[in-house]
Amino acid sequence: MRLSRASIGLLLLLALAACSGPDPAATAPSSSPAAPPRPGRLVSSTHPYTADGPATPTDYGKPGTPHAEVMYKLQQQVLNQAGAPAHTSVTCNKKFITGNVKARCTVKFDDLAVPMDVTVSIADQYLTWSAVASVGVLSQRNVGWLWINEAGNNNARPGTAMCDAAMPEQAVFPFGPTPFFCWYTTEIGTVVEKQVAIDRQGVTFEKA
Repeated sequence: MRLSRASIGLLLLLALAACSGPDPAATAPSSSPAAPPRPGRLVSSTHPYTADGPATPTDYGKPGTPHAEVMYKLQQQVLNQAGAPAHTSVTCNKKFITGNVKARCTVKFDDLAVPMDVTVSIADQYLTWSAVASVGVLSQRNVGWLWINEAGNNNARPGTAMCDAAMPEQAVFPFGPTPFFCWYTTEIGTVVEKQVAIDRQGVTFEKA
């Protein structure tokens, strides 16, 4: 059977359409992860307290006095914010004995200094106090532990949770964003990066 010119033309058009379809290799999602933003340090899943036990104040004066109670609480506030154990001590320019006292105190966290403005009111058996620190403690161990937990909760690929290698073991910074970042790679290959920040409650991670 002879085909008409119109039929031959239609067959050629169908053949060309089949050849020009989408390339499966070009449309398939990439399985290779995006490159990390910079060289980093793998973080540890070990809780900061595992090796050294809970963080508790180590030097706070004669127990049972209002002064000792305030000194203890100031150190505990810094330890809670840092999220890591350390040897602590505290000095104040005034004693907390009775009445309303405003003092300038400095809590030592190992060799780091955390200045505080402290207000204490002592009447009979009642004591109220407040302390406002001017800086916060950044602990590399605490940051790493928190970050690997965040990565695990967000489907990160195993072994990809990292933080800046330049992050110190511990240091003090003004509250807010620090110069350091952490990142991980998701199961679909996306790199998630966040900036490390500190507030009065501890460490947070902000979108970069």
